[in-house]
Amino acid sequence: MLRAHLEDAATSAAKAWSHGAVEPRHVAYAITRHFHDRPDFAEFAEQAKAGLSPRGVATATPQTTPATDEVLQAIDSPEEAMAKLVWILGGIEAQKARSDQDGPTSVAEATEAEGETQPAQDADTDVAAENAPEIETVAEVLADLDAMIGLESVKEQVRRVIAVVQANQVREDAGLPTVNPGLHLVFTGPPGTGKTTVARIMARLYAAIGALPGSGFTEVDRSDLVAGYVGQTAIKTAEVIRRTRPGVLFVDEAYSLTPGHASDFGSEAIATLVKAMEDHRDDLAVIVAGYGAEMRDFVASNPGLRSRLKSFIDFPDYDPGELGEIFAGFVGNAGLELAEGAAERVYELFERGRGRTDFGNARFARSLFEQAYARVALRAAEDGVVELSELTEITPEDLEWVEPDVEAPRKRIGFEPPTPP
Repeated sequence: MLRAHLEDAATSAAKAWSHGAVEPRHVAYAITRHFHDRPDFAEFAEQAKAGLSPRGVATATPQTTPATDEVLQAIDSPEEAMAKLVWILGGIEAQKARSDQDGPTSVAEATEAEGETQPAQDADTDVAAENAPEIETVAEVLADLDAMIGLESVKEQVRRVIAVVQANQVREDAGLPTVNPGLHLVFTGPPGTGKTTVARIMARLYAAIGALPGSGFTEVDRSDLVAGYVGQTAIKTAEVIRRTRPGVLFVDEAYSLTPGHASDFGSEAIATLVKAMEDHRDDLAVIVAGYGAEMRDFVASNPGLRSRLKSFIDFPDYDPGELGEIFAGFVGNAGLELAEGAAERVYELFERGRGRTDFGNARFARSLFEQAYARVALRAAEDGVVELSELTEITPEDLEWVEPDVEAPRKRIGFEPPTPP
């Protein structure tokens, strides 16, 4: 059991630092983390962490080297773990001393100097590192965030989160305690307000600042996590987590996981998520999203969620002007134009629908555009001959009130105040 735990932790460390192979130094770090509550191990923690530097550029899953396998096979007890810890750190110090005297040396050379040989990374790992995609800069990712219409308060909150993460990285490197650590977030707000898009941007930002070793992104809902039989939900959820790492797991309408009765397997999915948020905190961030009130109840339903989901970002409804810009974007991207009076009609429809609990914001804007274009196409086909010139303009008459999207009640989980007349 100890050996397996150390192997998993060492692999996580290699992935978190973007190293192409799981080496003995990662095992040393895993040992100090596993026995962090024992002073005799804790005194080596900083030295083990320093041995992980510098960060690499590999994106492929790191492979365990034969030397690492040999180290792990020799650990069955805390005493053996301590012996290997001291041996590994001694090799790292020998490498540093040789590097200072003779210039850079490989980890393999340093280990050989200690009496054993550690193979270098295999060719596949080297190729993966060389072909790794160039990491985006924070400025590049933030430019995409700023290009989004509206969401000014969201953009400010995202910058605040990133600033805290960067500050904690500096404090951690200096051996100081971190403040409100963790990459996990709660997005609250109505549908169609850009939560998924911003979650994708968060994955890229975390990778850009080095908080995550990759910018993977997986979007799921309850059906992707919960199975129909006891034990299957944990397996299903764990597989989603495995596919996501390293990166961000985005759980939409996460409040639907809140168990409604004793046999609801949503609690099993929550328990698996909570464990992963702790076990894989170096290469996994979880962002959960949904309506504000329901999400606060969801977080409060589990002590593990309460302790890990502390940062909330609220997404407000778009105002009619912003929705008009979004609609105009759909029109422009399709090579169409708005006829005289059409923009005013669009604004009127958004003003009428905004504020309702079942209003879809940008989703409604897209639906309105698609239905308007369908009317353009129908009008062009009335004489039996469709001309390209008839498919370039949306008129006020093409913009009708879309009752199914705005008027029809949208089923929600939880309670909500009645819609005013």
